[in-house]
Amino acid sequence: MLTPEGHGAIAEYEFVGTGFHVGNGFVVTNRHVIQPWQADPRAQTLSSSVKGQPRLRKLTAFFPGSTQPIALRFKQAGQREDVAVCTIEAKDLPPKVPVLPLEKDSDSVAIGKLVVTMGYPSGLDRLLALLDESEARQIQARYGSVESQLNYLAQNKHIQPLTTQGNITDLDANKIVYDARTGEGGSGGPLFGPSGRVIGITNAIFTENTASNFAVPIRPAVALLERAGWTAPASLEPDQKESANLSQTNTRATQANGPR
Repeated sequence: MLTPEGHGAIAEYEFVGTGFHVGNGFVVTNRHVIQPWQADPRAQTLSSSVKGQPRLRKLTAFFPGSTQPIALRFKQAGQREDVAVCTIEAKDLPPKVPVLPLEKDSDSVAIGKLVVTMGYPSGLDRLLALLDESEARQIQARYGSVESQLNYLAQNKHIQPLTTQGNITDLDANKIVYDARTGEGGSGGPLFGPSGRVIGITNAIFTENTASNFAVPIRPAVALLERAGWTAPASLEPDQKESANLSQTNTRATQANGPR
């Protein structure tokens, strides 16, 4: 609400998305997760009706197994691709936070290839749904904000990503289409190829067909990371032939067991 002079309270919204750590405190996610006003209808309505400048007030990460929230610092975002890079201060980085390896072999990205996605579709709502109904209601009644509720869940080690499996159904230079299930809140999550390395970053869902989801290929994210000063950890460079053999073994085993 604005006064006749055009003054009004600051509008603040909380958003939840997914990101993943690639080593040395660098975190990859989507640009629209870090700059949510680009995709949020409420923010776009405000931008078209009043003069204002959107900005990120606070950026916090929660890792599975870590009981404390971690401050993130926005580093860079892609100009064309829906990719962004953030960093964690070395003193704040949990000692056992996983480092996800990034795929460099383009042959592993092809239609029909097995993929696994991981993230937080439906955000806080899904995490609360995993709890006993009475406990979930108590958390919602006691803690008002999304951040406060996530703090409680982190302290009790209830931050758990959803993992789903599927296949690549379409492909071009700018996107990977796959049928592993995800949803709003899963944006910014890693899409793993058969080798177990990240081949893409989930960035959109097709609402008319929940089996058709989209990811940005990992290549532009690697370029953005390198411009931001990231170097791939040496320990994540295993022998390519060994990785390929392991990939084929894992793929056969998964297909034999069927989707989970």
